[in-house]
Amino acid sequence: MEKSWMLADRRSKEYEEGVEEFLRIALANVIDHGRICYPCQKSRDIDEDIFGVEKMIYVLKEDVISFIQMNEIGQAVITAYIRYLNNLVKDQEWEPKISFMDPSRTFHDPNSPDEAGRVQYIVKALNQTSIDNIFLIPYNPGGHWILTIIDEERDNVYIMDPLGARYPHDIWKRIGAPKQADGKTCGYCVMRYMKEICEDSSLAFRTKYASRRKKVFYTQMELDKVRDEWAHHVLEWI
Repeated sequence: MEKSWMLADRRSKEYEEGVEEFLRIALANVIDHGRICYPCQKSRDIDEDIFGVEKMIYVLKEDVISFIQMNEIGQAVITAYIRYLNNLVKDQEWEPKISFMDPSRTFHDPNSPDEAGRVQYIVKALNQTSIDNIFLIPYNPGGHWILTIIDEERDNVYIMDPLGARYPHDIWKRIGAPKQADGKTCGYCVMRYMKEICEDSSLAFRTKYASRRKKVFYTQMELDKVRDEWAHHVLEWI
């Protein structure tokens, strides 16, 4: 499927027809109750896999529509993009390595506040990898996505928040990355943060954004780039 429509003017006929075609292909693969089945393969070695456990992602029809319309996105959309990024970093032999944590395991659900379970998951993931790994953790504390980065070797936790919020914890170091321009694109900004970190062999995320303070927001083209990558990757699996 041709995906250049994603970069077209959203008022154009090309964009409208592209949306219709994407939805037609995606929804043709709905398997149950409006869900698209998307596999994360199992591996014994967490460094060579995504989350170290067998996992099946279900991308809902509503997820696809929200993504196409660039509305708020949920765990499944971000997890699918993590799979794309994991394939990218697996082909690289950088040290330290980049690892990911499952957004669904760190997500704050007010209807199921299992704080102990989240802590246990994070501790187990850290214990299963080398201390010099960098962990990228998309985290949603409730209605908003941020990126948490754990650098265990340096004993630091970094926060990249599309709202630019400050955090009171001394150990949490805020990185002044580009912000979201509205109230619904935080997830896309977090996807862009992860992309830029994974593509930078120097892993200079701690300092690289200091020289970009004049860049307040991501451009639509920069956000559309991760959306295009997501669409290409997901369509390969459906």
